[in-house]
Amino acid sequence: MDLELLQFRAKSIQKVRDFFITRNYLELDTPALSPTLIPETCLEVFTTNYLEPWTNKEKPVYMVPSPEVFIKKIISQHKVSVFQLSKCYRNVESVGRTHSPEFTMLEYYTMDADYKDSLTLTEELFNVLLPPLPNDGSPDPFEDIRPPFIRLTMDDAFAEYAGFRLSDCPKPIQLAEHARRLGITELPDSPFDQWPWDDLYELILVQCIEPALPKEKPVFLLDYPAKVPCLAQNVPPAKGEKEPLWKERWELYARGIELANCYSEETDPLNVRKYFEEEGNLKKQNALIPHAIDEDYWKTFQNFPKCSGVAMGVDRLIMVLAGKRSIESVLPFPFRLKSGYY
Repeated sequence: MDLELLQFRAKSIQKVRDFFITRNYLELDTPALSPTLIPETCLEVFTTNYLEPWTNKEKPVYMVPSPEVFIKKIISQHKVSVFQLSKCYRNVESVGRTHSPEFTMLEYYTMDADYKDSLTLTEELFNVLLPPLPNDGSPDPFEDIRPPFIRLTMDDAFAEYAGFRLSDCPKPIQLAEHARRLGITELPDSPFDQWPWDDLYELILVQCIEPALPKEKPVFLLDYPAKVPCLAQNVPPAKGEKEPLWKERWELYARGIELANCYSEETDPLNVRKYFEEEGNLKKQNALIPHAIDEDYWKTFQNFPKCSGVAMGVDRLIMVLAGKRSIESVLPFPFRLKSGYY
């Protein structure tokens, strides 16, 4: 990275820090190593060993894939709005335009707020990070990433870009039929009729919805299906609905890149316990790199406040702000496994 980009990266990170500090968010600095982790079946972790002095006993520790494991303990105890800029580590991760095994994460949690409050706050952050509008009548080079952003529910996105509503397809066989109609490749040894609902939903989302999202402005994709488990609050059922169909969750896309995700955080400890037990069982069965799980982590939520949390990829954010096409262009040392280089 050249000096100009190094300076731009540093100034952008300082602007993020100033944005939250001036709004009375407490900046945190949590550990990068932990003896236990939250089970997350969507990712793999790095493990290492702590060698105990004098005894030479080895104790496994894990590099955190997200500071959430510590942040939520602080929120539970002190109930204050917080933010953190930190390095995160995810194993079995691709290396390239938008991914790296080591990356910088921004997480911010706002008390007495829901996912729509965090949506507004995120737009305010972009307004601070972007230069002022040109006052000489010239075109705005940042028009396509300047707020306000597009709001689009998941149900409306499927209607617009896949030709059907998720709310009309409660059964896997219905999604399987739509996947075939959309021309998605079906392998003979893995017919869509055998796929669960959430896997078919994810397949159509990645292959048909995300590539078609508007590019003229960033998009908040809101209200994710309740059939896909996550630790977000349920959107209250509409009149006539027997059970919640959606979660209070959004993801932000800018210039075709997923930048951030947000939840209205789950506060019911029993719901959290059930979720972690299910994720933990799957993790133990399928993880390429098993790790110890904090079986009592759910107790953190016994007195957890109403809040909304956002996780944003800082390298991707800086890439978008700088008008680059790859995070490698804005990383001081892109991940490489070449001797003497990284």
